[in-house]
Amino acid sequence: MADTEQITGQIKEQTQQAVQQGQQYAGQAVDLVGSRVKTALTQQKDALATGITDAAKMLKQNGDSFRSQGLGAIAAPYIDQASDKLTEVGTTIQGKDIDEVVRDTEAFGRTQPAYFLGIAALLGFAAARFLKSTSAQAAS
Repeated sequence: MADTEQITGQIKEQTQQAVQQGQQYAGQAVDLVGSRVKTALTQQKDALATGITDAAKMLKQNGDSFRSQGLGAIAAPYIDQASDKLTEVGTTIQGKDIDEVVRDTEAFGRTQPAYFLGIAALLGFAAARFLKSTSAQAAS
């Protein structure tokens, strides 16, 4: 009887050790994956910020072109305002780490759900067009 209890105790102890080791390995794996995902998201955030800033520059150039041709007298202030706002957004995104961007996005989604869904739909449409054009180029 004493041998059975001793063996049972050893089995429980070994099982607990195995569970603890498994938890440690799982935690390390989650940390590694999280680190890699965070790195990838940071790279995408930086690319997005650069894209937004570049779009603002192009918008500004087009506004200047309209102005020089006399076409943008009415639209020029709106084009300038949109360009400035895009530049501000790009700079803000670039200056934040990915955790701050996620928190800000979540807060915006909670406070302005209609705008958030509209922007998400526009981004989805743009992504679909990009993927469609990319696959068409790859096919030819």
